[in-house]
Order: sequence, then C-alpha cells, then structure tokens
Amino acid sequence: DLIPSFPYLTMKAKANSPAGPWIKQKTVVPFRTKPDTYYSLTASPGHVIRNGEEYLQFFSSTTRTPESPHVQRTLGISRTDDLDGSWSVDSTPVVPVEEQIENSSLYYEESIKTWFLFTNHIGIEEGKEYTDAIWVYWSKDLNKWNPEHKAILLDGQNCKWSQKCIGLPSVLKTGRRLAIFYDAPGGDSTSHMKRNIGLAWLDLPLAIPTESDPLLASLPPHSLIIVHIQNFYLGLIFLLWIILDFSDNVQIILFDRKIT
Repeated sequence: DLIPSFPYLTMKAKANSPAGPWIKQKTVVPFRTKPDTYYSLTASPGHVIRNGEEYLQFFSSTTRTPESPHVQRTLGISRTDDLDGSWSVDSTPVVPVEEQIENSSLYYEESIKTWFLFTNHIGIEEGKEYTDAIWVYWSKDLNKWNPEHKAILLDGQNCKWSQKCIGLPSVLKTGRRLAIFYDAPGGDSTSHMKRNIGLAWLDLPLAIPTESDPLLASLPPHSLIIVHIQNFYLGLIFLLWIILDFSDNVQIILFDRKIT
C-alpha cells in the first residue's frame, strides 16, 4: 500500500453546479504549511462556514514535536472575507495537538445555540497509526473550544461491521435526523486502502452529552456500508468540502487536498 507523504496542501476550484465542470483556480492560494507551527507538515482543507462577514475553515493540521515519536494532528481555523483571496490562519489550534484529531464537519443545533464539531481520532497500535473513532466536540462559540468538552460518537464498540478503524466523518441534516457519513475498511483491518463508506444516524435535536444522557444514545449499534472505495486516491474525493457563495452569482466552491 502506497500512501502519499507530506505535505498535504489546500487548493481551490469552482463550478456552477455540483455536477461540474470544476475549474481549478491555480492562482488562488488559500494558505500553506508554515515551519515551526502546528501546521508545519499539513494544511489540508476542512469544513467552511460563513460567520458574519467572514468565512471560517476548520482545516486539518500536522506537525512534529520533540516529545512525540509520531506526528501530531489537530484542527486549525483559517479566515477570509474573500473566497478568491488568501486566508489568515489562527496562531493557535482549535484544540491542542495532543488530541490527535483530523478532518472536520460542523452542525449547529439552533435549539440550544451550540455548535457540534465532528472529527476523527488517530489511534496507535504497535507503532501503526490509523483512524480509530469519530469524536464530537461542542461549543457555544465557534472561536473557543474546550478539549474536555468532547465525546466518542462512533468506534469499534458500537459499529458492527468495522471493529477497529473508523474515520473521515461528514454530517448532513436530513429531515429530523442527522446523517453521519464515515469511512472504514471493515472487520479488524486498519488499512488506509479499500475503504467503505458507512452511514449512521442521530435523532434531532441534538443535546449536549452527559453520562446519563449520551449524545450517541440514538445511534444504532451498527452502520450501513453504502459504497466501496477501491483505493486511497479515490478516497481523497471525500476530503472535498463544498460551500455556496451568494455574494454575487451563485457559485459552488470546492477546496481540495494537494499532495506534493
């Protein structure tokens, strides 16, 4: 299995329809990795939302620290008021690099004025790293996240078909439920190749989890395999985030991950 090496970078494309054609905007450089920061190795695209007069992108970052034999991952926030311009990156990450998380998808629960941030955790077994669970953080403020305000949403304990490896969450409201798409190889595999796409559900409205009333109480103890990904490169399709820009004409903006 050949997995592309760092750095992973953010690129941009646009289209008038999700069906395309997609046009790469090679002159637009949203942001790049920066030495001696939490995003020194990776600055991969993430969920983009509009917040007032600016856009926020919760991107995936990777760095190395002397204290850890493995790379350390977290999420950062980059900001812009012009989707065709550059982005400024916050000097500190959303949560510390010790959280070991990557990928982002957000949902706002209007009934309790709370943001829920879905991401995946990176586990290590016998020196091998792999996505081992979907975590969810919650906050009233998009710009402030407490690493203690989190819960395990989906892992090998409540996923019937993939007991070890689960990652890359993406959430979408449909009716009175929240659909959670994720990828996993199935069984006891921790492979990055030949991933499947799973689907799980949460009933709405969401509530802040407690020990007596966990968020995942409505999550069924299994998930449905809906697509089989043949290779890692096709799997990169699911690292694309699409947003609508209503500032002028309606455009669909796509942020892709570039591997150098």
